[in-house]
Amino acid sequence: MGEFVIRIPRVSVAVAEAEVTEFLVETGQHVEQGTPIYTIATEKVEQEIEAGASGTVRWTGAVGTTYDIGAEIGVITS
Repeated sequence: MGEFVIRIPRVSVAVAEAEVTEFLVETGQHVEQGTPIYTIATEKVEQEIEAGASGTVRWTGAVGTTYDIGAEIGVITS
């Protein structure tokens, strides 16, 4: 079983952190790579983030929390 770590992505060179605004899938739900799974907001934009792998999602982060770019907020287990 492989794990793909879900991280806050870098959406701009000038952005150092982003807020998780919504999980589009529940913990335990199966997703396919490329499916939107959560949204983040920075000072300038709100953006949907797609799954980087197919498998079962387990969130470790929380909606409404601001994280540094690169912070782990969950995993996808194949």
